[in-house]
Amino acid sequence: MARNALPWPSTFKAAAPRVSGCMLALIPLLLSAGCASSRRPLPTPPEITPAGVAASVLVPANLNVNPAESVVKPGAAGQASSDASASHSLEPGPSIFALSDAIAVALRNSPRLRSARAAIERARGQEQVAFAPFLPQIDLLGQSGVVSATLAPGVAGPEGYLLPGNFGTRSYEQAELGLQWTLYDFGRTGGRHGQAVARQRIAELQLVRADQTVEFDVAAAYLDVLLARASRRVQEDAIRRAEATLDDTRARRLGGVAEREDELRAEVQLSESREALVLAREGEFNALARLNNAMGRNAGLPLEVIDLEVQPPLPGALPQLLELAAAQRPEIGLARQAAAAAQEGRQAAAAEFLPRIYVRAAEGHTDGENVITGWQEGAGLHLEVPLYSGGRHTGELHSAEADIEAAVADAQAILNAISLEVNLAYRAVMATRERIELSRVAVIQAEETLRLFRVRYRNGNATPTDIVDAEAALTRSQQRFFSSAYAYLAALARLEYALGQHQSAFLAKAAAPEVLPPPRPLPEVR
Repeated sequence: MARNALPWPSTFKAAAPRVSGCMLALIPLLLSAGCASSRRPLPTPPEITPAGVAASVLVPANLNVNPAESVVKPGAAGQASSDASASHSLEPGPSIFALSDAIAVALRNSPRLRSARAAIERARGQEQVAFAPFLPQIDLLGQSGVVSATLAPGVAGPEGYLLPGNFGTRSYEQAELGLQWTLYDFGRTGGRHGQAVARQRIAELQLVRADQTVEFDVAAAYLDVLLARASRRVQEDAIRRAEATLDDTRARRLGGVAEREDELRAEVQLSESREALVLAREGEFNALARLNNAMGRNAGLPLEVIDLEVQPPLPGALPQLLELAAAQRPEIGLARQAAAAAQEGRQAAAAEFLPRIYVRAAEGHTDGENVITGWQEGAGLHLEVPLYSGGRHTGELHSAEADIEAAVADAQAILNAISLEVNLAYRAVMATRERIELSRVAVIQAEETLRLFRVRYRNGNATPTDIVDAEAALTRSQQRFFSSAYAYLAALARLEYALGQHQSAFLAKAAAPEVLPPPRPLPEVR
């Protein structure tokens, strides 16, 4: 319908049958295009349906969520299978995982990685959008209407407009196939496409780093379970020693060779050991839940891990490690791509000051009354030169130049962070390795001290309080030993992460033949 004037009633009367017929023909098209007022409900993703929520949050009511043991020896049967479907079902599925199995399950189930993969697909779609202007655009156009005798028919198109015929009310129907193709725009399209390509590469590099992050999180949680289990076993041994000491002290007090304060001191020691066991058990369950979460499993599912009984060797020298990080860290490539995207954006912004050359062509057919009907063809070469836009293009150029400066600064910050992370991880590895040796010596000394006090105690030259103090010192030294041992493994895992390597390198080092002997349990001496 023309916008400039309303036709007389006679015009409506003459054109009503034709327009109403056209509208009837358009109704199915509008409905199929989604213009209907009613909408069907969208499908709910399976992960957030009631069944999906139950699979992620609930556990079977008869499931034992308080296992007596969380760590098994290497070579245990029933090791986890590679089927990741068990991690999202209500069935507990495999419950024994080696570190490599736990990492493999996490790489399949991690929501973080799923989001990173979706970001890559989004970037690929944006790259396709940015590439589309290089190709011709083809459209199917149409118009239908009625105007009075004092108006020209139709709306002017890019190739021309309809010509009136005889004087009188004019009705028209026009359909045409149009083509538009940008021939040269001085880098606008190329810059935007280059930006999209760089952003796609950034998304791919972010996925690589996300993979490494998930692997490191699993390795750290796995080692936390091992440390928590070792701490719990130390406290169980401490309770057994404290109970034996208390029984012996009570017997000696009844015999008149021990004082009341000796018995009270032994009771306090036993109470402290039991409280420490409660805290250690809580820490063990918390570590298991965090490992399940890092693996993408329900945090309440039962889980057992396989012990690591070897001590990996020391890494190389710090200069060589920094060279590895500079060559392997995905963030360095990410920084390069971010700078490239900013430079492509500046090219596109600078091209907005320059002309744009494109071609338009169309072919169609017109019917109607009191208009010239028949086939229509047209083509033209167009040149658009921006003269003044109120400073918009200048502002976009300044913004793009600032993006380049920001990308360069961010790249420098990334390089500084990599250097810092490698240095800190390397120092942690060296320090924890020294702590292992020092704590091993402390355990040996504490064992010998307890042995000597027990000998003196049997000979009547030591009090029960001396035994209690020696047992407490042994417990502390054993806790220090296991803490330093697993801290060393965690420091190696962090160093691998700082170098931009997968934890498979850490696993290879964990297969070294150098055995890490734990402190020997002491026999009870009375």
